[in-house]
Amino acid sequence: MSISPSRVGFLLVCFLMPGLIGTFASFSIPAPVVDEMHQRAALQAVLAAPTPAAQQAAINRLPDDVDADTAALVVNGTGPLAARVAVAEANMRAEVLRQARAASYRIRLMVISITIVCALLGVALLAGRS
Repeated sequence: MSISPSRVGFLLVCFLMPGLIGTFASFSIPAPVVDEMHQRAALQAVLAAPTPAAQQAAINRLPDDVDADTAALVVNGTGPLAARVAVAEANMRAEVLRQARAASYRIRLMVISITIVCALLGVALLAGRS
């Protein structure tokens, strides 16, 4: 039995492409969770500030540290600060959920498209030589 370059190429496609899919997916899966952690820390820093000046500085940093709509709930709100931060955290969690759903959709789309391309490449490699 001889080793065909087409079959070697097909086997490489079979094993390397799923590894590439997993590698690309691993970069995008944790992004919403990491984003939530940073935003939650910024919101908690507002409540944990030891002085009113430090609290105002933390509030002023919010537009850079969290989503614009989440920051606006704290900065432009009118109720007690703790209540505004609680509403902002709920808004942030909803936003992170939307981001996670969008990321999972993109990952599924990537897996489907790369699988189809790999199947076509495998067929082309096997059809090239008999």
